[in-house]
Amino acid sequence: MAFFNRDLTDIHCFTTDELFYVLDKAAEIKKLIKNKEVSKYKLGTGKDIIVASLFYENSTRTRTSFEIAAMRLGLQTTGFTGTEGTSVKKGESLRHTLDMYEAYNCDAVIMRHPLDGSARFAADHLGIPVFNAGDGKHEHPTQTLLDLFTIREHLGRLKDFDIGLAGDLKYGRTSHSLVVALSKFPGVRLHLFSHEDLALPDALVSHARESGVELTVHEDLGDMASKVDILYSTRIQKERMPDLSEFERAKAISEFTFDMLEKTRDGFGLMHPLPIDKYAPSIAPSIDGHPKAIYKEQAGNGVPTRLVELALSLGLIGADFGGQAYAPPKERAQFIEELEVVQKPARTDVSIRPIRDNGVVIDHMRPYREELLTRVLQVRERGDSYRCGTLKALNRPGAIKGMLMIENRELTTEELSVVAAVSPGCTVNIIRGGQVARKIRLQLPARISGIAEMCCPNRGCVTRFEHAESVAPAMLRAGRDQMRCYYCDQLMPSAEMF
Repeated sequence: MAFFNRDLTDIHCFTTDELFYVLDKAAEIKKLIKNKEVSKYKLGTGKDIIVASLFYENSTRTRTSFEIAAMRLGLQTTGFTGTEGTSVKKGESLRHTLDMYEAYNCDAVIMRHPLDGSARFAADHLGIPVFNAGDGKHEHPTQTLLDLFTIREHLGRLKDFDIGLAGDLKYGRTSHSLVVALSKFPGVRLHLFSHEDLALPDALVSHARESGVELTVHEDLGDMASKVDILYSTRIQKERMPDLSEFERAKAISEFTFDMLEKTRDGFGLMHPLPIDKYAPSIAPSIDGHPKAIYKEQAGNGVPTRLVELALSLGLIGADFGGQAYAPPKERAQFIEELEVVQKPARTDVSIRPIRDNGVVIDHMRPYREELLTRVLQVRERGDSYRCGTLKALNRPGAIKGMLMIENRELTTEELSVVAAVSPGCTVNIIRGGQVARKIRLQLPARISGIAEMCCPNRGCVTRFEHAESVAPAMLRAGRDQMRCYYCDQLMPSAEMF
């Protein structure tokens, strides 16, 4: 079955067919629950299935709806809410906490954690399904599935509509996941409003536009609300902001008022992932209970959607799925291009003395990256004899390049991937007996890992050394000179990994 034993860590890993299947099943379950047809939805009764609910951060709706979904399904739950009273307070790592619940033969893990990418690490580390209930500012995919369910329930469709996102679009993981999901449906027109310091990350803007989403940025919340079918308002997250002045500026312009509501379209729906901060409300209290305010129904839809998610991964339903299943994209593994070797006499008119016998010459590097490369290749630690510099090209005035020569050393494939990451497009000459035995050009590898000096620039990433979670960084190619953190999806130029 396409869903059996499957993790739900991010919304990227769903086809449109799979999303519609989940939503259709959730609609069936919602009716069954309403009609109390218990035997048709209590599918786990007598199967001794235990789900670990690990909430490192506060939660009301996500935690409770998952627990209710598990109970209605006939499962048992264990775990914790907040780290007070747990061994996390004694310094226990995420890895060891996860190990414990797997050792106790739990059948799945539901986890909320403050570090970006923690859910993907948990999914890779464990042999049981992991459900991401929010990881830092990264993603919240189970929220997105209930959001899609609510939009379709309210509008009757998931195509050809206008939706506005307002509030915290920078740190708000619900908005991040929703933008990715909306990019999978045709005719979606996305409208954005936020304080300039809380704008949607550029990577998500690019993703939406490249997926064919028409995207408009607005300067006035009321004006945007009058132009959309759905407004998805979000809380200004004070706890995730490094600068409190940023919070004060943002909350002053982000409240959706009753006057704004009265100017919206017929059939308009106002959504919010909740909670609404009563001290800095993103929606005026006078709007609660209005027919166009659908966030209560939205929250309630967390039970049927999460029940379906659990049932699918645990193999209780899903045998009748016949659509296109998700398959990870195939990465171009080859990053080494063999070049023709042309023997030339040794040069004596250069500022760096060539290798006379055996070694490696890394040429045509990005300028000023040679010192970085000596560090990641641990040239000094090994005691290698080397020469490096940034040079002017003799035949191209004004052009400069970096070069690194290491005597009596050949590079492994793994080390070549390091060179490719530091300076994609460079050439490598393998010298044996004073002659060029092999000449290659390097491009960015599909995946880079296992390099001690590599570091994700996102300070909230689970791989960062200051969090002491001992998760080794891993990077995936995202473009000609772009890499993406495997865990938190942070985009960066290749040189920023070090």
